[in-house]
Amino acid sequence: MVAANIVEQARAEGRTLLTEIEAKQMLEAAGVPVSPARLAKTRDEAMQVAAKLGFPIVLKIVSPQITHKSDVGGVALGLASADEVGAAFDRVVASAKQHVLDATIDGVAVQRMEKQGTEVI
Repeated sequence: MVAANIVEQARAEGRTLLTEIEAKQMLEAAGVPVSPARLAKTRDEAMQVAAKLGFPIVLKIVSPQITHKSDVGGVALGLASADEVGAAFDRVVASAKQHVLDATIDGVAVQRMEKQGTEVI
């Protein structure tokens, strides 16, 4: 069961919150439609994932210690090319590290920029 494995892994790591990617995996497993988000650990990987998903792209920092991504400059919106994604990857990772010195940075969530709708947190 996907949900149980995700929760077990988070608990094993001493976490009480899921990353956005983990939460979306649980929602997808339950049949809830979500905008797909893929983890990219490197700049090049983010650029490749973005090209596969199609533009425009959103990047969000993925770190167990960072819940409010925009507060630390960990979000980049409306990226229209692979080059913009690469530059944004560098920018959001550097900003997150600067704001939360002891943060573990897993990478960034790469997803298509969706039309406005209802946001669920």
